[in-house]
Amino acid sequence: MKTSPQASVQSSLLIHQAIPEFQDWLSRRGLSSETVRRYHMDIRQFSNWLAMNSNGPVLIDEITTKRLEGFVDYLSKERNCLPRSVNRKINVVSVFFQCMVKKKYLLENPAEDVERMKVPDIERTFLSKDEVERIIGAIDHPVIHYFTMTMAYTGIRVNECINLTKDDVDFDANCVRVINGKGGKNRVVPMNLKLKEQLQIYLAEHRPQTDSLFFFALKKTGTVSAQYINRTLKLACEKTGIEKHVTSHFLRHSFASYLVQKDTHVAVIQRLLGHASLKTTSVYLHVRQEDMQDAVNRIDF
Repeated sequence: MKTSPQASVQSSLLIHQAIPEFQDWLSRRGLSSETVRRYHMDIRQFSNWLAMNSNGPVLIDEITTKRLEGFVDYLSKERNCLPRSVNRKINVVSVFFQCMVKKKYLLENPAEDVERMKVPDIERTFLSKDEVERIIGAIDHPVIHYFTMTMAYTGIRVNECINLTKDDVDFDANCVRVINGKGGKNRVVPMNLKLKEQLQIYLAEHRPQTDSLFFFALKKTGTVSAQYINRTLKLACEKTGIEKHVTSHFLRHSFASYLVQKDTHVAVIQRLLGHASLKTTSVYLHVRQEDMQDAVNRIDF
């Protein structure tokens, strides 16, 4: 088992002194402000846990693999975090130490040898075509109605949809441009012709008079929030009698699942969703019981 070496090129830092340097390093790597914010929350949680368990400030070169394993136990046993959440936090801590190594405060990353928790394979729930149509139809607020329609027809993330500007929705090129999406990446998503027609109606008849540059804008705030979207989706489900716990991510997930049912090549779905690897996209490849029945019915020895 490795421990952080006591020798370092520069004088060691207290972890709370290192956090601002870590944030600056993340920002200069081109990560979005939201990603930097989430990384900061996770590393701050780790720092607070260390201080609580050490009765005082901790130098970064005093943090060993064993102490990190104690943090894993704390998250999983005391905070009851799910394995996926624990792994995400440990990955953030590992990136933090990677930064400290690059800045010559440490020679090694003590998080490298921390075992990640096994994540059970849980097939995700998705909405059927009928359920998507019923939910969108039940949303009376015009801005949110067209917002959810855009998510359902493009599969973009809720924050990507929130950040769309009027220039990003290109009716001439029939596409939606996602700028600085997850991981700071850009991508172009083709626009369904039905969606194009509906969004033109939205601009002409329903978008409030506002100076906001955002494509989806409320008159009062000039934007929309993910919380408001999720609250509206919950009310739409209650109105239509859909008992699933639907959030905005369900629209993205259902977009992918519907394309799978239409026999769309997984590489195309990967590009549309903006996934870095096919492994991430594979969680959407549902195998339904009726599909398996149909498959075995084709056997004719």
